[in-house]
Amino acid sequence: MRRLLTCAALAVAMTVATTAVAATAGDDPLNDPYMQKTLRAMRDASTWYHPDLFGQYAGVRRYAHHEYQDALKYFEVGAYYADKFSQLSIGLMHLNGEGVPKDAAMAYAWLDLAAERKYPDFVATRDRVKAELTPAQLEQAQGLRATLEARYGDAVAKPRMVQQLRLGVMQMTGSHTGFDYGVSHAATKEGCGNTTAIGGVAVPVAGCAGSDIYAKSRWKPEQYFASRDAQWKATVSVGKLEEGSAAPAKSAPAPAEQH
Repeated sequence: MRRLLTCAALAVAMTVATTAVAATAGDDPLNDPYMQKTLRAMRDASTWYHPDLFGQYAGVRRYAHHEYQDALKYFEVGAYYADKFSQLSIGLMHLNGEGVPKDAAMAYAWLDLAAERKYPDFVATRDRVKAELTPAQLEQAQGLRATLEARYGDAVAKPRMVQQLRLGVMQMTGSHTGFDYGVSHAATKEGCGNTTAIGGVAVPVAGCAGSDIYAKSRWKPEQYFASRDAQWKATVSVGKLEEGSAAPAKSAPAPAEQH
């Protein structure tokens, strides 16, 4: 149940394909061709000035290879820049004891934060975990949630992401008074397409030519967050919880190098 839980959550959320999860339930995700394709797409995607995507993609790739402590490190980068999937993943890993001791209260705190934007299945996952908590665990979780919100909640994390988007625009070549949405960039490597697909969404490929990297939906904050929110239509489910020890406190994640 422990491995199935998080593998299913990751596979469903990233591929938006519940049938793929059902077909491979209980199997190592690295053995599933669809998941292999998704992991390759994450490897090749451009995350330039998108640390939310960088943390998410790097975290999923480490998780798929069972490198749980590294996965948590990268998911925390994504979480710091308002990526709700990264926050969901951290919660599930605390629930399962992957890279950290099992801790149902900490898991619920992260899952409640991940459900902040009311993604239906994130909310359903949070609620199923809540139903298994004791009153003492729920009280502990509420205190943990308040601490997490002060650092990772949308009120503080979204402005960090907006700043990154604005810095990215400033670094682009072209007009200094406003970037050219129609400009194309040259390819720096051979044998690649302009975009790759992750979760049914086209994203630019690092080092490949095209105008996709300048799309407004990647750089205009309102459009960017709207496009991210539109992705989450997956189904995530959890099984019975086991009580665990408290997780150790973590230091603040620093933005990692992106490509």
